Amino acid sequence: MLTEARRIFSLGIWLLFIVVISAPIAKADRRHGNDCATATTIKLATEVRGTFTDFNDRAVYRIVLEQRGLLDVWTDPLSEIDISKVELLNSACGEVPGVGAGNSLISGGRMMITVPHANKNPAESVWTLDPGVYFLRFDPDPVCVIGEPFVFHTKYTPHYGHDSATAQPVALPGSINGALLYPEDREVFRVTLIEPGVIHAWPTGSAESTPLPPMNLLGFADFSTSVVGVVIDDAAGNGIITPLLKPGDYYLSLEPGKSDVRGSFTLHTEVFR
Repeated sequence: MLTEARRIFSLGIWLLFIVVISAPIAKADRRHGNDCATATTIKLATEVRGTFTDFNDRAVYRIVLEQRGLLDVWTDPLSEIDISKVELLNSACGEVPGVGAGNSLISGGRMMITVPHANKNPAESVWTLDPGVYFLRFDPDPVCVIGEPFVFHTKYTPHYGHDSATAQPVALPGSINGALLYPEDREVFRVTLIEPGVIHAWPTGSAESTPLPPMNLLGFADFSTSVVGVVIDDAAGNGIITPLLKPGDYYLSLEPGKSDVRGSFTLHTEVFR
């Protein structure tokens, strides 16, 4: 009896030992977190493979945008049947409003997440993402094959803001490189007059054949109103010269005049007092 008891005791110790050492191994096999606190950090523009462990699993990944920009997230065709939903979450782990699946204006084709994202209500459209930390949360489809890997990809494109709230500051005098990437695109820059002055601003292209976007100067503290008295700069052919302006913030808006006016440009600014 004593020998049998010892055997049972030894077997119990071995079983406990196996459970203890297998738990970290199982945890290490998990390639993603279940929530934002445990999310796995991934690099952008890389292929990522994940696996759902059960139907209640959530695959959460952490991404970092170093500057304002655009984002596409898509899956391999065979992976789509295993994923019921993909969400973009902000640094507080809340869903980013106005962002979801759609046709990409940058990459082309159907995306699980795409920014810019035009919504039926224009006020709810998301044109760019702030720099910072975001999370991608994948939910398994109820009919997916548990244990089979799913594959997804990300594409990040640096891009300046689309309105006064997201406008990129540019020095007076100074220059900054930008790009227009799709027909509805717009890049907005903010210049600040410390004292009264005349603003001269003009874009140049990367080559002589590059079509240049039309430019608009929008008023102080009112992004919807153009400054009165702005004239076309005849020397550059596509720049603007303002009348004498009061100190304050002004916005330079560049957008395609037609669908073929796309590509890179350099915006130049100077001020006369």
